[in-house]
Amino acid sequence: MLQLMPEDRVTLEFLVVAYEQLGRHEDGQKALVSLAKILIKERDTAALEGLLPRLEESDYPEAKALSLKVKTLVAPAPDLTPEVPKEMTESEIVESISAAAVSSEIALLCELVDGKMISEEEAKRLKEQLEATPTHGQVFLVSALQILEKENPTALERCIAYLADRHATPPVPLSAFEPPKGVVSAFPALAMRIHGAVPFASIGKEALVAVLNPADEQLRAELSAVMPCRFYLAMPSAVEAALGKLYSETSAT
Repeated sequence: MLQLMPEDRVTLEFLVVAYEQLGRHEDGQKALVSLAKILIKERDTAALEGLLPRLEESDYPEAKALSLKVKTLVAPAPDLTPEVPKEMTESEIVESISAAAVSSEIALLCELVDGKMISEEEAKRLKEQLEATPTHGQVFLVSALQILEKENPTALERCIAYLADRHATPPVPLSAFEPPKGVVSAFPALAMRIHGAVPFASIGKEALVAVLNPADEQLRAELSAVMPCRFYLAMPSAVEAALGKLYSETSAT
């Protein structure tokens, strides 16, 4: 039969058993290897899975080598389904945004020191206060200029003028505007409250947004992804008051 059909699986299976019963171990192992090769060629994983234990138990070197290949063929395919990211809790989102805000405000301090707007000693003191801002689930405005307004108003005026010129963000008297709620509601509330940003008007399809850190490119990109924005600088106390009014009204409704 094998002379007529060298790759006849049924004949080989019987031959393996026959050789073993006759005690012709080496011939039986050669027949086993031939059978395994045919099954590999045909990619018959179900039959190979049944044959694998015999290949692993074999003391015949070629059978041992084939067992490794068979193991690979019959191994279950890896699960390529993308893992669904775990949804963050609001507390975790607040912590993440706050940490990013602290980093961007520290970078702003470095910029102000480089521009000789504040001393290194003052920047160090402000940095310590920023790093002490609670970030675990509580929403706080994170702003170096807010601290500076309370502690050194003269330095704040210098910094506002410097940043307005450097980042092309003109100062705006925010208290003169009534922010349109329809525009405000389009932006992420937590980012606005933590970074200190207020959409105070709109022109056509553009939102006019007052910020406290015009150097924060990540925030500007995030807000501009919602709708085209023009950015302005405002006094920290005005931004804080506007945010308090906007989001206390939102909470009340």
